[in-house]
Amino acid sequence: MTKRAVTIQDVARYAGVSRTTVSDALNGTGRVSEATRLAITDAAATLGYRPNVAAKSLRTSTTGTIGIHLPEAMTRIDYYLQIIFGALEAAALADVDVTLITSRRLGENTRPRVDGVVVIDPLSDDAIAQQLLALDVPIVTLEHAAGHRADGVVEADHEGALVELLDHLRERGVTAPALLASPAVTDWGVRVQRRFREWCADHGVPALVTERPFGSPSSVYAEALRDLFALRPEVDGVICGPSASSLVALDVLEDLGRTAGDDVLLAALVDSPSLVYTDPPITAINLEPRAAGSECVNLLVELLRGRRPRDGASVPLPISVEYRASTLGS
Repeated sequence: MTKRAVTIQDVARYAGVSRTTVSDALNGTGRVSEATRLAITDAAATLGYRPNVAAKSLRTSTTGTIGIHLPEAMTRIDYYLQIIFGALEAAALADVDVTLITSRRLGENTRPRVDGVVVIDPLSDDAIAQQLLALDVPIVTLEHAAGHRADGVVEADHEGALVELLDHLRERGVTAPALLASPAVTDWGVRVQRRFREWCADHGVPALVTERPFGSPSSVYAEALRDLFALRPEVDGVICGPSASSLVALDVLEDLGRTAGDDVLLAALVDSPSLVYTDPPITAINLEPRAAGSECVNLLVELLRGRRPRDGASVPLPISVEYRASTLGS
């Protein structure tokens, strides 16, 4: 088995500093104290770190291209495609080219020829995302990446929107809310599940959570919901996390003889145009995917052009709850 090459991220962890500080110390740039520079060079020597020649050339001769990483499981989900459309629009306005990076396009030892990378909703179990996050080029993530400090982050207040939605359901009479959750392998997935459980504990109700993988077929979501109602028939409010799972919930409720917007209130964590035209229309959180893609590219371009420091700054993304008949009633 080939031994994995030591990355700049490895040196950063060993020395207890950021990846940017390691880069500045090893390249003689930035404001790095002599003590920190010595600690970093010692760490690099101890680990056997060898600078990537391609990376150094990117710092001195840009390609005019940025990379956007989209997890393979997300390529068929409209929310993520809207992010890409927003990113492409912003890239065109900034006069930069875009390379879309998926796991099929990037091998384990392949390095993309890009000046910087946007990583969308980094999956903690996605080896390609982890490989990109370790590159010595400016990195922007949509939501945080576990174990990595990106040079810039675009993030939304998902906890605030979820609490607003839960409080709304409670005001509408819901006493047993349930969450059909996406897995806790993204920052969003972790934060949503954690805040749902906290809210339930604060209000003295059981935290009813059932989880299914990203990109699952409709039949998987339908089975999860049927099992939920079979085990907990008292459920009178359902919040669907995975994209399009709320559409499946409508069919399941009809099959069970229950009515969305009446005896069961239904909401989605990810809005889409189709949810406006269902019967009843479904309350959902508008995550502003096009704006998210645009903000990620704009932030990366600012980093590349020296308009922002690579200090892990967070850019807020405003999101909102769109209230419709599935929780308001007729």
